[in-house]
Amino acid sequence: MKNWVLGCALGLLSLGFQSCEDPIEPPVVVVQDKPTVELNFSALWDSKPLTFLSGWFEQPSTQKEYIQFFNFGMIVSKLSLVKEDGTEVLLGDGYQWIDFKKGRTQFKYEVPVGKYKSVKFMLGMDYDVNHGDPNQWGAEHPLNGNLTGMHWGWAGGYIFQAIDGNYKDSLTDKYSKGMSFHTATDAMTRKFEVPVGGTLGAATFEVKDKANTSVGFNYHINRLFQGVELKKGSVSHSEGVKETALMQKLLDNLQQYSAFEIALP
Repeated sequence: MKNWVLGCALGLLSLGFQSCEDPIEPPVVVVQDKPTVELNFSALWDSKPLTFLSGWFEQPSTQKEYIQFFNFGMIVSKLSLVKEDGTEVLLGDGYQWIDFKKGRTQFKYEVPVGKYKSVKFMLGMDYDVNHGDPNQWGAEHPLNGNLTGMHWGWAGGYIFQAIDGNYKDSLTDKYSKGMSFHTATDAMTRKFEVPVGGTLGAATFEVKDKANTSVGFNYHINRLFQGVELKKGSVSHSEGVKETALMQKLLDNLQQYSAFEIALP
């Protein structure tokens, strides 16, 4: 009888301790209440991810050349989505800095629901912004020169695209030279509209209410170098007769060979 009473007492005591413990919190469930789109930028060479200071990429010029990258960044403005009816939706304030080496390649924006057919942007920016004070922008803004390192403080104006690395040809395999292509000056700004799936109007992606839509933006960097022989010119900072002509060739390649691609969802 005593054992039975003792057992009951211990059981009640145990229940008392349990009731004093903190209740178990239910798991936190994050519910997205606004429609968003996430742009994911990828740098590709022959559809393979670009790497930095690891391996060489073959450039099929008259005599094969090989390229190695150690820097690749770009600044765009007026970054927008275009709906099926042609309505343009500005993403944030339209400015973005993409740095492929640093992995700054994913950006999320709140946008209206609907179907979108393309992405529009300018490589570079308008004159007043290009020649404005880079210190006027917040510390984390894409136009803050201290953040990006993409502003020519000594000459004025931004670098719209910076590509740096090394190259070598098939005859001098153990000897490499530097390459540097910095797109800058107002004459080098370019506007692009990149259709979903490669053909304007043929495909769309849909942004739904209370959901995030991921969109892949591919930059086929090998197409930028189409028909370019680095041994004839491996440096252009967008100034000077020869360097200007080389940069214009590179930028024309972006459009002619559809270097930018919005992947099908």
